[in-house]
Amino acid sequence: MLEKKILNKEKGLVLYALTPPKAEFEEAKLREISNRWTDRINDINADGLVLYEVQDESERNESERTFEFSGTLSPQRYYSNYLNVSTKPVFYRVAGAYDESSFRKSLKQQSANLNVLVGATHSHQSVSLSLQRAYEIACEFDELVVGGVCISERHAKKGDEVKRMRQKLEMGVKFFISQAIFDIELTHKFLASCATAKIDVPIFLTFSTAGNPKTLEFIKWLGVSVPTSIENRLNKSSDYLNESVQIIKEIYSELREFGDKNGLNLGLNIESVMAKRAEIEASLALCKQLKNTRRLI
Repeated sequence: MLEKKILNKEKGLVLYALTPPKAEFEEAKLREISNRWTDRINDINADGLVLYEVQDESERNESERTFEFSGTLSPQRYYSNYLNVSTKPVFYRVAGAYDESSFRKSLKQQSANLNVLVGATHSHQSVSLSLQRAYEIACEFDELVVGGVCISERHAKKGDEVKRMRQKLEMGVKFFISQAIFDIELTHKFLASCATAKIDVPIFLTFSTAGNPKTLEFIKWLGVSVPTSIENRLNKSSDYLNESVQIIKEIYSELREFGDKNGLNLGLNIESVMAKRAEIEASLALCKQLKNTRRLI
């Protein structure tokens, strides 16, 4: 069971993440999409399946959104009603999308024992339920293993990400999942601070494949730091997607070595932010390969 592995601080865990399909799709299309994903998920045999609950993040970024926001099925509904997989789910939950009553009810009725709680996209956003209160409510459920988000970019800007993580640990968090990573220097500094603070719970490093400049632009829009050197390398490559996969492998290998030497428990979370077949297939192949690599260590 994934929750037990996390609580036991087992190393080398590998997750695969995806966003449920748009809620506006007709039933036939939802079934078609979910059947395809069922086969993919069963094939990679990851330790866990992360299902994102999305929110419109336009207010946190003055730049025009690369792709129009569209609501999706809830992680609970998608996992229970459409996917036919045995892989343990990890549900993201946007605290501000609930009030206390609906949040408590949702936790009680869900089919997952693992949740990652996410706060508002910016400090001025008006919400009915704060992230702190969401953690307090989650603690009422004894079987629930709660995770939090960690962001290297926020640490670089404010220098307090490890302090935030410590506060979340005090509120019951048992693991963390990072924002997507393309900036190794920035992430290295963040992980060095985690090591100094002796944070020993699993930290899942997220990596996302990019098949073209438009996908990378969307990743950047989401707040991910992409160094100019990386962007130039991708643009000069004859195979943009394959080059992005190679970059991920290089970054992961170096960060994994640092983590192993400094007492960090680093896991993996692989995703494709776009519903493009080539990028999805590349992310699935990468997940399988890196999962096998961890098994050999």
